[in-house]
Amino acid sequence: MGLPIRGRVMEDVPMRRYTSMKTGGRVPFLIYPCDEQDLLSAVAALKDRGIPYRFLGNGTNVIVHDQGLREAIIRLTQISRLRYRKVDEGVLAQVSAGMSLRRFIKECEKRGLAGLERLFSIPGTIGGAIKMNAGSFGLSISERLKELRILDREGLITEPPRERVWFGYRSSFVREGVCVLGAVFLLKEEDRAKIRQQMEMVLKERRDRHPVGFPTAGSVFKNVGDTPAWKLIEKAGLRGLRIGDACISEKHANFIINLGSASAWDIKRLVETIKREVFEKTGIMLQEEIEFWGFDE
Repeated sequence: MGLPIRGRVMEDVPMRRYTSMKTGGRVPFLIYPCDEQDLLSAVAALKDRGIPYRFLGNGTNVIVHDQGLREAIIRLTQISRLRYRKVDEGVLAQVSAGMSLRRFIKECEKRGLAGLERLFSIPGTIGGAIKMNAGSFGLSISERLKELRILDREGLITEPPRERVWFGYRSSFVREGVCVLGAVFLLKEEDRAKIRQQMEMVLKERRDRHPVGFPTAGSVFKNVGDTPAWKLIEKAGLRGLRIGDACISEKHANFIINLGSASAWDIKRLVETIKREVFEKTGIMLQEEIEFWGFDE
């Protein structure tokens, strides 16, 4: 069943190819709109056909059920535009949600624009980072956000005032059915060498502390106040725990790695085991930072 859009449409697609954890079953459609109008056409066509849909960035914090999803997946990674405008307070950078956060920060560095380099180690797209209010080294992406453009649940493009949308720790107002289309960030002009130094420090810290060489979905659990989740997992004696090919990283206990052929259910069972054991040992119930798709159906 074809969809009347100009962008690419793939059918019966295995999601393990499109998630960083390399797990997940099939979805009926994987859709790449080429611009906002194409996105509106895709959403309208799916609604007309009674096909539910979800929005996906780079798939860096999503675990898709082994049996797949009944929803179509829409990705905005083909919509990747960037513009700059000087203002009294600095420089406004207007960026499409489909651009990767790392590429955006690199492009800003080329122009000597600072403000987001502490987030350089975070994978994923601008839209995904805004949805979860991604952060590292004491900075959350919402702190630099000035304007936002979204597709709401009714299929309308709106630009809600910044003061009327909420962001919390690794959470935001962006819920299922809402899609971030673009954003404007306020940045400051800075010496490029200083910006690069900060970016290199962030990458080195990531290499030194995080597991490399295995598929992961990033940090699994949110920190609890000032207490890092990995400390609670270690306190429960769970470092290295394995279910199937899903394993708690020996290098960083808040990461689960795929040793080769982990299923989504291996990961789900390991996450539930961690939550149960940490609660029994500490009285604290951890909350997931990653998302599980299709497990509540």
